Amino acid sequence: MKRLYTVLFLLIFVSTLSYAQVEGSWVVAPEAAALAVGPELGDFSWWSNTDDDVNIRACFFDDQFVFNEDGTFQNIMGDETWLEAWQGVAQDECGVPVAPHDGTNAASWSYDEGAGTLSLEGVGAYLGLPKVINGAEISNPADAPGSISYPVTFEDDRMIIDINFGAGYWHFVLQKTTSDVQDIVENQMSISPNPAYDEIIVRFEQSVDRLIIRDVMGSMVQIINSPKTIEVIDISDFTSGLYLLESQFGTQRSIEKLIVK
Repeated sequence: MKRLYTVLFLLIFVSTLSYAQVEGSWVVAPEAAALAVGPELGDFSWWSNTDDDVNIRACFFDDQFVFNEDGTFQNIMGDETWLEAWQGVAQDECGVPVAPHDGTNAASWSYDEGAGTLSLEGVGAYLGLPKVINGAEISNPADAPGSISYPVTFEDDRMIIDINFGAGYWHFVLQKTTSDVQDIVENQMSISPNPAYDEIIVRFEQSVDRLIIRDVMGSMVQIINSPKTIEVIDISDFTSGLYLLESQFGTQRSIEKLIVK
């Protein structure tokens, strides 16, 4: 029995380390051949980015792929990212992110170390390039799938992705940044009444990107994108218990507790 507990402990410990390796904020490495494509694994003969592309596409190389500890995932790209013709622009250039690849939809992530796959759930969530999915390259934003599974390997602070898109392989090199999503100590929102029965009023000190309500088990109950400064929320269908309200703005978040009676 003692040996069984030891094995279970080691499995949990290794699993925790594996997830910790993924958690945090990543960007495409700002270097030549961080994006590459070719007919076979390791063959990048069709195209790869140059050092000049890092400057030309600066609005892309600062995009963040954020794996939060609670299992949520975010694409954070600020006011601009690199757009291509399939997204409805006249030419490839920096521009305002196009839905659903603009980070506004809720998304989550999971990592299977045994299979070497990192999976994203959520329409519009992506790593590397938004057009690249399992077995294809989409040609219309409306064709974004609900999930994508990426084969990954890790080398120190780098994540290497080689994904089969049907006609060949895309190769992405991501590196970890130091600008992980951080909790804010100061309260950035207030909830009243609290405890509550049928309705709550949430007031924000500043504009936020989204408000997420989770139950005590961490399951998402409701998400409000671009909430108003004063948001009235109907909770009449909520069961009694503890809930967590998480406001997200940029790379930061604030969490407050709510008791529903």
